[in-house]
Amino acid sequence: MIERFITYLTKEKRYSLHTAISYRADLNSFRQYLDKNYDGVAFEKCTPVIIRSWLAEMASMNYNPRSLRRKRTALSSFYRYLIYIGLTETNPTRGIPLPKLPVRLPVFADEKSVQTILASGEKNNDYPTVRNQLIFEIFYATGMRLSELIGIKNTDIDYGKCTIKILGKRNKERIVPFSKQLLEHMNAYESLKKEWFDDLETDSNYFLTNTGRKLYPKYVYRAIHQSLENVTSLSKKSPHVMRHTFATHMLQNGADLNSIKEMLGHANLAATQIYTHTNIKQLKEIYHKSHPKS
Repeated sequence: MIERFITYLTKEKRYSLHTAISYRADLNSFRQYLDKNYDGVAFEKCTPVIIRSWLAEMASMNYNPRSLRRKRTALSSFYRYLIYIGLTETNPTRGIPLPKLPVRLPVFADEKSVQTILASGEKNNDYPTVRNQLIFEIFYATGMRLSELIGIKNTDIDYGKCTIKILGKRNKERIVPFSKQLLEHMNAYESLKKEWFDDLETDSNYFLTNTGRKLYPKYVYRAIHQSLENVTSLSKKSPHVMRHTFATHMLQNGADLNSIKEMLGHANLAATQIYTHTNIKQLKEIYHKSHPKS
């Protein structure tokens, strides 16, 4: 039953492979718990009391709130599926609240640091260096995720309209614009790429390794970490920091939340609102430094 559900998620609901793998692990864990503690009771016979006891046991094993939320969400999705196929009529997870998450403000680079990195690559003209610089620029210009950048195909870029088609979570597509200045840098990158690989057969992805293959996550992570390492002492120096940086700078310079939400590919506005907390924190710091009565 679990495997049927996973197939349903990936084939019909278009969930990512990462989510499907996590849900499978959560459901297998729940199945083992039922076999051990409730004589192998069937999924459709489970009660809210059983589910609460499982979540309580997970909490006692020091699972963090984020993991517990995912387990609860996985189970809820599974029971919605069982209702959908007619195996049960009720969802026993209904009414069981999701564990509260601590508020974690996003880590982002300041504008001065970003401008320093952007300026440092203006005189480079070899393929690997220009590629890594452009990766940084596109992260900052679009706010896309690491997996989305790696997945960009040559055909996803419309040079005439200055837009990139991005394939996001659950295979949802969105169109994100970029500047004329970035267009110039992309054209320079394309010229170097053609010269570097000459007539060699390469992957169809926009960004390639030095040997013409698709980039892999660890490579991109190292490139961004190295760029940020030289100019900032941030606790995190990852591609996701650049996503936070894009959103925060957009908000600080007057962009509305709905526009940022669309460019980030968030499913709902709640996920985008975390950046307002960052902006308020910055305003408070400015206030206390500047106001004579603060």
